[in-house]
Amino acid sequence: MKWCFYFFRYVLVFVRELIFANIQVARLVMSPQLKIRPGFLAIPMEAQSDFEVTSLANSITLTPGTISVHVPEDRRVIVIHVLDIGEDTEEVRQNVKQMLEANLLKWTRVKDSVVGA
Repeated sequence: MKWCFYFFRYVLVFVRELIFANIQVARLVMSPQLKIRPGFLAIPMEAQSDFEVTSLANSITLTPGTISVHVPEDRRVIVIHVLDIGEDTEEVRQNVKQMLEANLLKWTRVKDSVVGA
């Protein structure tokens, strides 16, 4: 039942990220000057199973301001497009890895999990 805890934790983290991203995009749109810096980022992935990769890609795409673009066959990276990458691209990479991927892998890889097996 450990996976239930990690699943709900992931859902809460995702909802928090979703709300935060909505606020960010709204601020960008409502700003009198459109100061955005769009770009593509390759983010190293630990996710490997079809379920893990698809869940991560969908989580990124469902978050306003980001979209998953490509996952190579070796599944080492995921390429995303970000509406505003800001000044620090590494911060964006770390946010995706720490907030989305890490929490996703906690519930898909827990010992008693049947998800993604």
